[in-house]
Amino acid sequence: MSRINVVFFASLREKLAMAEYQLEVELPLSVADLKQALAREIDTGHHLLEKTVHSSVDFEFTRDQDMIPSSAREVAFFPAVTGG
Repeated sequence: MSRINVVFFASLREKLAMAEYQLEVELPLSVADLKQALAREIDTGHHLLEKTVHSSVDFEFTRDQDMIPSSAREVAFFPAVTGG
C-alpha cells in the first residue's frame, strides 16, 4: 500500500468541502479507479465523477485512463478552467 496526497482546487474544493485528502491505495492504479475510490470514501465525492473534472499526477496533466505509478506523491483534481 502507498500513501498518496490528493489535493482539490477551485470550485471542486468548495464542493468537496476540503482542500486535500490522504489515502492509502495499492499503486499502480488508474486515475478513473482513484476517482471511484474517492467517490465511495468521501461524502461528497460524487463530484469527482463529473466529466469536467481534470487531473494531474505529480504536476503532470493526466487523463482518466492514465496509470498512477507507485512512485507518485500527489494527485490533484480540478475543474475545467477557461481563460481569456
